[in-house]
Amino acid sequence: MTTLHIVHRLENGRLPAALARSVADSDALLLTGDGVYAALLPGITLPGSAQALAADVRARGLLPQWPADVPLTDHGGFVELCVRHAKSLSWG
Repeated sequence: MTTLHIVHRLENGRLPAALARSVADSDALLLTGDGVYAALLPGITLPGSAQALAADVRARGLLPQWPADVPLTDHGGFVELCVRHAKSLSWG
């Protein structure tokens, strides 16, 4: 059973500690809200399935420094991720 992990906030400027232990290879990670800052943390390695909500990246003025290896998705893509995964967990 695959899981969509939705990170909408960081804990003390970091990803939640339990997140790394919880994400399986078949899972997906979506950065939303203030969680998009996770893609800019120095030394952070996000799973290959990580994506970010484009509207939240734009709203925070982060497009100029956005890392090319973290794709952006729109709200329709968010819905598709929810449909593709059997369950979801919100972090933050």
